[in-house]
Amino acid sequence: MIAYLKRAYEAWIDYPRREGEVIRGQYQIERFLGMGSYGLTYLCLDRHSGQEVVVKQAKPSKGQLGLDLLHREMAIMSQLEHSSIPKCYTSFEESKRLYMITEYIQGRTVEDLIFERGARFEEKDALRFIQQLLNIVQFIHEKGIVHLDIRIPNVIVDGDHMSLIDFGLAARLGEPARLTNDSDEELIRRRTVDVISDLYAIGHFLLYMLYSTYESSFDQEEAIRGWEEELSISTQTKLMIRKLLQIDPPYASVQDCMKELDAVLV
Repeated sequence: MIAYLKRAYEAWIDYPRREGEVIRGQYQIERFLGMGSYGLTYLCLDRHSGQEVVVKQAKPSKGQLGLDLLHREMAIMSQLEHSSIPKCYTSFEESKRLYMITEYIQGRTVEDLIFERGARFEEKDALRFIQQLLNIVQFIHEKGIVHLDIRIPNVIVDGDHMSLIDFGLAARLGEPARLTNDSDEELIRRRTVDVISDLYAIGHFLLYMLYSTYESSFDQEEAIRGWEEELSISTQTKLMIRKLLQIDPPYASVQDCMKELDAVLV
């Protein structure tokens, strides 16, 4: 009963603000973008500048932890001045709630491209895409930061331009991981504060792209086959993915991965 009441209270206190509401007399909510583990995100019109911006609110149910994590996200984003990373403009508190204002990135997520637009990425196209993504990730790592949430909903494409968004789980190298005793192996590989965690995520990202051209026959034999048998890709690409996924000894850095990728793309 107590657990039920706790969930009901959290659902009530974390209920998103309505479209049309104005935050701090300046940011008019156009639509709710989504709710993560620690925050709620809105697309808003900045009525002073006329620009669309993203407003992220610390999740009220998370209390001080939500505030601390949003402060940390702002501090991390302020270190990452890059054309492919959203700018963090400002932050403020209103009614004891903390908000962060960031640049709104135009375009489509890779998730939308694959699952809504039916985009198909042939092997070389997918590898060139990953090459561009690795350049962004290398910049982040050189700043002593790991993203820890590189997924197809968090990469936006607008023409030839790519952006990496959502630094809510990002951490500085050397910080302890936010893991629990019941964290499974998949979560440990994604959330350990190490560069190989981002590379592991990129391995899965690449598989999503490659599977965009895969046509299933839905037979019983296929159900037990893995990606190495299902995907018609080169041996070099398979070896790269095995390292990214830590099946084979992993790459120690983005640079090591990029060297092999460059050789495959020659």
